[in-house]
Amino acid sequence: MTEPSSSSSSEQSVQQSDFEKIAQMVSSEFQVGNALVEHNVPTFYLKQPQETKQSFLNFLKALKPTGLTAILRRIDGNVVLRVVPKPPVKSSNILINWLLLFATVGTTFVTGYLMFGEFLNPIIGGATFSAAIMAILGSHEMSHKLTANRKGIDATPPYFIPGPPSYGPLLGMGTFGAVIMQKSLPPNRDALFDVGASGPIVGFIVAAVATVIGIPFSPYVWMPKDAATLPIPLLFTVIGSFLSPFGAIPPYPASALPGDYLLGISLHPVVFAGWVGMIVTMLNILPAAMLDGGHVSRAVFGEKTARLLTWLSIIYLVFTGFWPMAFFVLFISMSRHPGPLDEVSALSTGRKVLSVLLVVILVLCSFPPQLLF
Repeated sequence: MTEPSSSSSSEQSVQQSDFEKIAQMVSSEFQVGNALVEHNVPTFYLKQPQETKQSFLNFLKALKPTGLTAILRRIDGNVVLRVVPKPPVKSSNILINWLLLFATVGTTFVTGYLMFGEFLNPIIGGATFSAAIMAILGSHEMSHKLTANRKGIDATPPYFIPGPPSYGPLLGMGTFGAVIMQKSLPPNRDALFDVGASGPIVGFIVAAVATVIGIPFSPYVWMPKDAATLPIPLLFTVIGSFLSPFGAIPPYPASALPGDYLLGISLHPVVFAGWVGMIVTMLNILPAAMLDGGHVSRAVFGEKTARLLTWLSIIYLVFTGFWPMAFFVLFISMSRHPGPLDEVSALSTGRKVLSVLLVVILVLCSFPPQLLF
């Protein structure tokens, strides 16, 4: 998950004495129809049609030494470029990131220790689950971070969020996921899309690999037919059609009647980590608010459609039983998505095609709603 800065650069201004210098820089990249100072902000109405995507990136690069940045918007049919001071970037306390990382390693280890001691050495169960889930979450968030760095977006290292371990009837996972904080806005829709899409794609791949690795080591078990089981994501069904546990099927319980027990699989900790990773991917890829899928939908469809998709995502979460996540998305949707600096230039065709892959990933990580109640 990525959380963008909510600072509104448009509320800041620059001195009018710099206007001529800025106007010359703008004219070197764009065809300007009208140039003026509005509320002490250098504002340029650009002629249409003209190419703006690469010109805007070039202009941002030229502005970098000046401490200024630019915002490109379409207003009442006009393409308007505003030049404003770049908001200061607060430094991060990396010690917090490390403390949260170690805390999450500890809580996920305890989860594995408590959950998988029946058929594994508890130490091995704790270590394998912790390693697998941290690999899934870490690869997801580091993909965001590396993509942000590549696109010139200031972002923090991942903040891992420890959670309660599994205990008794409580199915804790030892973590509530992880997040990075964006400290500056993406330059355009392409960059916004890339930052949002990179984490779910990489996290999905690592979760799928964990599932493939763990299924052969998951033992068969006989379960009472009314026993509670985990809902099965579609990807599990696909992988399970090609893979099966290495171990032999144990004898049917001698004292039980036929049909009292059903054959199932007791998940290896690595498989359980893959299952958790699929839930995390499914939730993050929903086209809602500041979730990864929300960034993607904002880049693909724009602000109005993205807000509609946010409400549809909240309804989906309610009807599929993810009440806490529904309230969380409702809360973060109260803040307006700031969008990219350049909201005029179109998203590239290749990224529009890639958005279809994200829908496929969402479907593969989902499971029948009736199993969630």
